[in-house]
Amino acid sequence: MKSIMMKQTIFAVTAGLLLSACGGGSSSSSDSIPPPGDTTPPPGDTTPPPTIVQVPQCGTAADLEKSNTIDVTGKTIKKVVNGAKVRIWHDPDGTKSACMITGEATVK
Repeated sequence: MKSIMMKQTIFAVTAGLLLSACGGGSSSSSDSIPPPGDTTPPPGDTTPPPTIVQVPQCGTAADLEKSNTIDVTGKTIKKVVNGAKVRIWHDPDGTKSACMITGEATVK
C-alpha cells in the first residue's frame, strides 16, 4: 500500500512539473503575433489604423430619438464608460444605426 502511494506521489509531482513548464517560452522573432489589445501595426504594414468615432447622444423624443444616430453596420461599438447605454436600430435593409442614451461609446 505504501509503495502505491509513493508511486502516485512521484507521478503527480512529475506531471505537475511537466505541465508547469509548457508555454513559458518567448519568441525573439520580429514577426510574432502582438498581444490582444495591441494596436501597433506589424512591421511593413501600410494600412491606416481604423478611425475611431464618438457615438452621438440620442435626439429628441419627438423624432423617436433617431435624429442623431450614426451608421454602425459592420462596425464595433465599445463602451468607454461603465454603465453606458447604447440604443441600436436594426433596419429592414440590414443597416444598423446607434446613439447614446447615457455615458460614452466609440465606433471602430
